[in-house]
Amino acid sequence: MSAVQLFQIPGTGTVKDDSPALRALVDRFRSAAGNTMTLWAPQHEDDKIAGLAAVWTSQDAQKAWGSSESGQSTLSDIKKLPAGLLLYEDTVIFSEDPRPALRAKVVELVSWIHPVDQVTAEKKSEIEQGFKKFQVAITQQSPEADGGLVSGWGQDEFDFKGVLSRRFTLLIGWKSVEAHYACKKTKPFTDNIHWLMDYGHSEIEMAHYAYSQSLAT
Repeated sequence: MSAVQLFQIPGTGTVKDDSPALRALVDRFRSAAGNTMTLWAPQHEDDKIAGLAAVWTSQDAQKAWGSSESGQSTLSDIKKLPAGLLLYEDTVIFSEDPRPALRAKVVELVSWIHPVDQVTAEKKSEIEQGFKKFQVAITQQSPEADGGLVSGWGQDEFDFKGVLSRRFTLLIGWKSVEAHYACKKTKPFTDNIHWLMDYGHSEIEMAHYAYSQSLAT
């Protein structure tokens, strides 16, 4: 199972493709043992926010680097970048390879926030099975999709409006942001989105990132 560290980092100005500080951080992730891909991009909805996705061979590899001197230094430097607190920091365990989705023209990063005390083994299984039904429909019937879609549980528990919570996160590849919104009006989407929605979540977080633009840099 791949582990993906996901960050959303607010800044004081527009995120530039050639940001030296962000590129230096990406290089440090990429050079780490067990890191198979690290990508970053400005957020489509707010170009003052940078998104970073670091893919690891396993959670053990991510934890080993995170506890090392290099990992601690890198995470410390990430937290020096924002104009405030990190908007999003989580490590998600995906049962399928997330890299094809991350290589899509545009990635929808979407998370359902669930109270920890409601995430029972039975509830997790229901949510995961529902995702698989949505995944099949979009993969097989939606030409707007690109690169596939994967799901996983965030490993970081956090306070959400006074309630200890965790995320169920999807990475969905699209041909463009416009393609995503066009797909939302089609039957494969409207007939199957309920498979993701009926489990008592507190809130949904969603943003788009063109992570693949950083593949060559």
